[in-house]
Amino acid sequence: MTRRVLLVLGLVVLAMTGAGTAWAFWTGAGSGAGTALTGTLAPPGTVTATAPPGGGTVNLAWTASARATGYVVTRVLNSDGTTTAACGTTQASPTTATSCDDLSVADGTYHYIVTALSASWTASASSANVAVHNSRPSVTVDQAAGQADPAASSPVNFTAVFSEAVTDFTSADVTVSPATATVVVSGNGPTYNLAVSGLTSSSLVTVSIAANSAYDSGGAGNTASTGTDNTVAYDAMAPTASAPVATAAGSFGNFVGNTAVTLTDSATDDFSGVASVAYYRCTGATGSCTATNWTALGSSASAATNFAVTKSAPFAADGTYRVVAVATDAAGNAGASSTATALTVDTTPPTVSRPTVNGLS
Repeated sequence: MTRRVLLVLGLVVLAMTGAGTAWAFWTGAGSGAGTALTGTLAPPGTVTATAPPGGGTVNLAWTASARATGYVVTRVLNSDGTTTAACGTTQASPTTATSCDDLSVADGTYHYIVTALSASWTASASSANVAVHNSRPSVTVDQAAGQADPAASSPVNFTAVFSEAVTDFTSADVTVSPATATVVVSGNGPTYNLAVSGLTSSSLVTVSIAANSAYDSGGAGNTASTGTDNTVAYDAMAPTASAPVATAAGSFGNFVGNTAVTLTDSATDDFSGVASVAYYRCTGATGSCTATNWTALGSSASAATNFAVTKSAPFAADGTYRVVAVATDAAGNAGASSTATALTVDTTPPTVSRPTVNGLS
């Protein structure tokens, strides 16, 4: 009877466990002995843990355990041994996969334990240490101090300020518009000057730095640049002034008398807009009228009145003059002298001699 009981026990164990890698010896009271085959649960193989800098995520992978029905992953903080369930796994809710991502992990050095489960059996394996470095350098880009906007000349300068020291930041990491422009980066960081040149036409110049262009000592890439003003208007063309218009109360064609004269002009500019118009006069009806021989009459910054300037009487001494206009745009570009407007000043009234009547005056 005892031998039969042992045989039945052995068959039951065989039916429950199947083939395995270890042998167990079963004994019982009686006159005989029997053996039964039982299995073991091997731990997961080669647990790897990697943490790309700046992501806050640890990527885990391991080799499957032959008899495992699931796995539980545990994160261990090396500094104090604190353990935390990882990858959303628990004893009651294991994963059947052989890889997972542990999200939102704080800075620190960790190792991970992967535990294989099969019924009440467990077997664990540990990863090597993995360092988590979440912080990423931020960067602002703005107009450089003292940079004119709008600007009439290049280079146009911007300032990039990183929140911490970075490596390998070069001109190739800067995005500039227009795309035909070139950028030269100077400085030792974390503050850099970005000088934009190669501007061939009027345009808005915008500079930015894309994410992951430069990296800190921990290998984390920067976040995309922000700023309060990373655009400068570049005005490559000077404005154009038409021949000024002269109006006066006492006016007869191009003749003005002893009265105030108002000058106006419909100047135009291709980009930044006309900022002011200045007026000048030169003596004589012909010839050039330039800074070498003109007399300033005044300037106006009011486009609403066609840049009107009123010259009090007398406009000038009696004689013939040429009046020109010179427009300046908001970037500081001064245009060429306009076509001249001829103006003759006559403030002297005519004289009348006493008439002679019958030979008598």
